[in-house]
Amino acid sequence: MENDKQQRLRLLIQSFFKEYSFDEIIDVLYVLYRGWALQVSIKVDRDERLRVLMCYSDLKEFLEEFRDLYHPELPVIKELPEEDPL
Repeated sequence: MENDKQQRLRLLIQSFFKEYSFDEIIDVLYVLYRGWALQVSIKVDRDERLRVLMCYSDLKEFLEEFRDLYHPELPVIKELPEEDPL
């Protein structure tokens, strides 16, 4: 069951990043944030603006780190072999 979830997650990630490049995702993320900021930043309180800005910043950083770590050609290890106690 857990292996099925890992496989589904791997396929979901691979198909998403096959459809969109990392640079495109980061660009669209900025467009979404900028649009939100222009539309509602006056109407929401300071804490909400700060929360959204921090989420945008953290998500952008996450995607940049993920880009460096993500290698779709590497297989997912289903289970680690048990170590020999001797």
